[in-house]
Amino acid sequence: MTRVPVMSWRGCAPGGGMALALALSLALAAPAVAQAPAAPAGPVAVQEATGLAELAERAGGGHPQLRQAEAGQDAARFSLRDAYLGLAPRANIVFDRGDQRLNVIRTDNYLYRLGVNNFRNQGYTLEVVQPIFDPRVFAQLRGAHASLRRARDELTAARQRTLFDLMQAYLTTLAAYDGHQVARAEEEVLARQMGEMQARMRLGLASEADANEVEARLRAAEAQRMAAASALNESFASLERRAGFRVGPLAPLAARIPMVPPSPADPDEWVREARARNADLRALESASTEARAMAETQAAALLPRLELRMTQDRSDSGGTVYGGGSTISDRTLLFRLTVPLFNPDGGGYPVFAARARYQASLYRLEDQRLDVEEKVRIAFEEVVSNAQRDRTLLQALEAQTRNVAGKQARYAAGTLRIKEVLDSERDLYQAQRNLLAARYNYLMNFMMLKRLAGDFAEADLLYIDSALDRRAAPVRRLTGDGRDG
Repeated sequence: MTRVPVMSWRGCAPGGGMALALALSLALAAPAVAQAPAAPAGPVAVQEATGLAELAERAGGGHPQLRQAEAGQDAARFSLRDAYLGLAPRANIVFDRGDQRLNVIRTDNYLYRLGVNNFRNQGYTLEVVQPIFDPRVFAQLRGAHASLRRARDELTAARQRTLFDLMQAYLTTLAAYDGHQVARAEEEVLARQMGEMQARMRLGLASEADANEVEARLRAAEAQRMAAASALNESFASLERRAGFRVGPLAPLAARIPMVPPSPADPDEWVREARARNADLRALESASTEARAMAETQAAALLPRLELRMTQDRSDSGGTVYGGGSTISDRTLLFRLTVPLFNPDGGGYPVFAARARYQASLYRLEDQRLDVEEKVRIAFEEVVSNAQRDRTLLQALEAQTRNVAGKQARYAAGTLRIKEVLDSERDLYQAQRNLLAARYNYLMNFMMLKRLAGDFAEADLLYIDSALDRRAAPVRRLTGDGRDG
């Protein structure tokens, strides 16, 4: 009987994330990897594989989330400018022009002119107001500065998020492809065993129960391979969603990766780094400062304010009830002190609601800090655990490979039942799946750890890209019949 091929690992570089779980559960349910399909004879147009750095460069800054964050930063800049204009004078001019019809029917005042008189009146009012003391303006300035800091942190977080999502989708696609190769290898091995079993039954060397056992596992492997093919194409679709364009063949990871533990080796150091540099946390801190500034603005509306007002009026009247028109110019300069007493703006006292929103923002910030701390510790433990388990899982895979070979030989000699061979092959596939999951989880969680610590950048994409093997068979999407497309 043919020996089950051992899956060759294609992985290298650190990373973090849980989105891989679905791909692994659907695509990696069988541990032996099939060899890449043989290239067809004759000249074939070869499409060059795309690396992660090339994908990120082509995607550029066109992601909607990134554009949205950039627009938010622009809006915050304009808001800060407007807040500073609150310190500047406010000037308005109002023009009036109208026609007046005056009909004096009866009067005891001999000065009034009886009858209908039509007048044309026009004029303007220029008003300039200079705030001298207005606590609301200074509170709005603090809020505008906090808004700009929040927008900048959100832009940084959006950049890290889009880069991380692209990297995660790329590695998930590679994992799904490896899972499909595993599932296809299992199906091919079981198909050969089914053919041999049918031949042995014709010779009277095998029972129908043995044939049913092999067929049941073969049909399950076929379903597994179909699910793995679907998971692979879904992974390509997810990658294209994050890249923003149609993705061609991908470059797989190299044969080995340095699975070193994180440095520093103390998770508390990573937690402190995340609390200080995590862009999402910093954005929430600025949002909390915004909420406090809003509460201060509402409270300032209850304080006295002083302003200087200059008014220039000019009116041209075409006539009056006394007859005759007039042109009047009036200039006024005054200081106005406004002291709020009760319900000053007619909207009640929104300061209490603003203070409650500020408290809510503090609770939300603390909850997010605890969530980030939990994720940092989980990612750290995943990196350490997978780095330590890698060598043990590889030894387990090698030992299980020898176990399968021995049982296949004993089955060929007629001293072992087929079920025990099938069970050992299933354990071999499981060992390969465990090794594959450990290495991909190492990569994904290492990158997640860096992102949570606010240290994820283009250099990490370049690191993973440098570990890609462009000489290996490229990773391709599958066509409807399950072949590479």
